[in-house]
Amino acid sequence: MFDPNWKLPTVHQWDLSIQHQFAHGFVAEASYVGKRGIRLERSYDLNQINADPILPSFRIMQSNVANGCQPDGTGCPRGQSVPIVTSGAVSAAFVNSATTKTDLSQNGAGNFAGRTEQNFLGLRIRPNQQFNIITYIDSGGDSYYHALQTTLRKRFSSGLLIGAAYTFSKSIDDQSIDPVGSSSGGNLSTTSPRSPANIRDWRNERGISDFNRYHTFTATGVYELPFGRGKKIGGNANRFADHVIGGWSINAIVTSMSGEPFTVRSGVFTANFSHNSRANFVGGPLPSTDLKNGPAGPYVLSPSLVTDVYNYDTPGFKVPLPGDDGLGRNLMIGPSYFNMDIGISKSFQLSEKVKLQLRAEGFNALNHPNFDTPTNASVGTPSILGTTFGQTCCATLAPPSTQTIIQTGESGRIIQFALKLIF
Repeated sequence: MFDPNWKLPTVHQWDLSIQHQFAHGFVAEASYVGKRGIRLERSYDLNQINADPILPSFRIMQSNVANGCQPDGTGCPRGQSVPIVTSGAVSAAFVNSATTKTDLSQNGAGNFAGRTEQNFLGLRIRPNQQFNIITYIDSGGDSYYHALQTTLRKRFSSGLLIGAAYTFSKSIDDQSIDPVGSSSGGNLSTTSPRSPANIRDWRNERGISDFNRYHTFTATGVYELPFGRGKKIGGNANRFADHVIGGWSINAIVTSMSGEPFTVRSGVFTANFSHNSRANFVGGPLPSTDLKNGPAGPYVLSPSLVTDVYNYDTPGFKVPLPGDDGLGRNLMIGPSYFNMDIGISKSFQLSEKVKLQLRAEGFNALNHPNFDTPTNASVGTPSILGTTFGQTCCATLAPPSTQTIIQTGESGRIIQFALKLIF
């Protein structure tokens, strides 16, 4: 469904640049770039089942179980009556089931609400009971981007070309996914940390964009070695010597970036039936996400932070209380990225019009492992109830041909050779 009052998405951009030319062909530039996106498309489940109508009863059931009673209050003298049972909205057998007891033990009020709606329609806790998920697209999104962008360039002269760029930036939005992706499902899922946790609280969705990287540095260079006929060294070399020492050049591309943000999930439907809530954290500031090595593989968040996840008297990540959404979005930063590609080429001037070039190119030439966030890694999960919580990979892998190294991370060194005839 589309919002009937849908507005045209608009982006405003402004920038200020200062450029200066130095000796030897060097040009430096510093720019401030700002962007403001308004009325941006966003997608979400308009038919979200919220736990609000059953929360009072859910808390009473939790209290009954804590007192040794059945969830409906029977089986012990200290049991309290449960309003949704006494009103006839649900049956005692339903609230006393093993599945309900699991929901109670995990603070799964949203999951209990969803099961209630699926089995008993009397509470009417789904906006439209004729449908399950209603993917809704409106123009209520917005974004902010501010950046310091600097570049240093040297035009090609004396066999040398250099370019370098550094960007310090910050992008903020309330949804980063393609609103009509995944076969027009809006990339929405109940467990994706990129889906909105609660459509009734978009302020809690405002955070660092999924693709944000605070620091980005890129440098490129090409250097023709000064050997061979017409060069500084061996300028008068004969044809055979020129074939040996002349025509060599090297090039390199270096990319270094800080990590992407990610969200830590609770793994439980605590507030609604459309999405897992985000985890809470108690016992001090949020922990560091430095890349560490462990027996199960690299990890960015220690598994020791998720012990006793329902006890708020101990430090660490916790499952939110019934009805709560947890922390905000994208509060953690994943591992940084570094890559160097190097190429070496040798040219043979076979005749005035024909040249033969032999190239050797190394992608990720230093064989530096780049690990993704727990959200995207081949092994790992951002859910505190997952067995691979905090892991970012188990082994380094070469990416499939359909994806780039930056998309997948975890890439090994790749070397390729090429022979090219230029005429």
